Amino acid sequence: MMRIPRIGGTAARSCALLAAALGAACESGSDPDLPPAPRTWEWTELGGPDAATPELVANHETLVVAGSDLLLGTADGVWRRPLGGDGPWERSGLEQRTIHALAKTADGGRIVAAGFDPRDESAPTVWYSTSGGIDWVPASTWPRGAPGQPDAGRSFRFATLEPDPHDPYVVYGGLDADSIAVTVDGGATWLLANGALSPSFGYPCVPHRLRAAPVLLQGCELPLDFAWVGAYDVDEDDRFSLSDFRYLRGYPHAEELGNRRINAIASPSGRDDRLLVGVEGALLEITSMDPSWRDRTRIEASWVYRSTGDSASMPYTYVRAIAPLSADGRHVLFGGTVNGTNEVLSLFETSTDGTAVWRLSAPVSLTDPRVEQAVRLGSDDVLLVISDVDAASRRSSRVYRLRR
Repeated sequence: MMRIPRIGGTAARSCALLAAALGAACESGSDPDLPPAPRTWEWTELGGPDAATPELVANHETLVVAGSDLLLGTADGVWRRPLGGDGPWERSGLEQRTIHALAKTADGGRIVAAGFDPRDESAPTVWYSTSGGIDWVPASTWPRGAPGQPDAGRSFRFATLEPDPHDPYVVYGGLDADSIAVTVDGGATWLLANGALSPSFGYPCVPHRLRAAPVLLQGCELPLDFAWVGAYDVDEDDRFSLSDFRYLRGYPHAEELGNRRINAIASPSGRDDRLLVGVEGALLEITSMDPSWRDRTRIEASWVYRSTGDSASMPYTYVRAIAPLSADGRHVLFGGTVNGTNEVLSLFETSTDGTAVWRLSAPVSLTDPRVEQAVRLGSDDVLLVISDVDAASRRSSRVYRLRR
């Protein structure tokens, strides 16, 4: 595996780390001591179903662990296999629907699936299961065009799902642009927030519900070429009203994020003040000294990984998979895909203190691999969803378990 620098700190330290990693010359003098390379991961291939990967959308989270089983959303429904052993992938409902996201509610009692039915533009775009994904119930109310509108009767597609961390019946759904739909009954009925009649236009944003504050974050590139992380206040008595929006990072300060589209947001388990944000070409760490996430001047940010070009050592990766390995979020496994053919696997790990980053290789043959999702089972136990193409250019996903 190749070691690459963590971008952050003083210019001299960044330059020294870069020299150590890439053999470059720097004017800052001798290289500092670097942490030892992490131990090698043992990869176990859990395979994948005979179904295409869904189209590329936002933070493609299609894998959940349901008890002792894995559930994987595909372009042809949901599939299941045991987490342990070598059992086969079998269908688990929603055949012929394209599933963009799967999520468990806060208590694990329900699984919600979101996507669309390519055979019927007026069909439901969200379903829920109370049986661990064995069977599915379509929502009775979901976002679609209102009577008298140009899109009357047409169902609107979900891109992402974000369960509330405290209320098992509340889930937020991201649609196009910054549009948010909310359910307060575990997925049975959904309404667009703030009385909206239809989604806005633009790339889907990434919603993220904070644990310790009644705040819903969004990461967006909206409008085109303006990237930002913002926040709404959540009213626990009226979940359909999101109020007091404010920008926290990026727009209107273009130099902070530029047009680096946000693709994923994750919180480490032990830090309510810290986020890891996967963006176009980079992984960003954001820490708020304001527990209400209101005061932009009290937010600090640093680049964990940042590519300014596309090379084998530092690919310009749209970071979509983030698995914090430590409670403070400094030790993290992350990955994604470039905008084009992936000539290398874009999979990375930081050192345990977060001061360096390594690019990892896979012990399997891959043609054009995209890291779609990372699910942390333990500090040394991670599930990866990696999609790849076959000789006919058909892309499908496979699951790998990394342990050490």
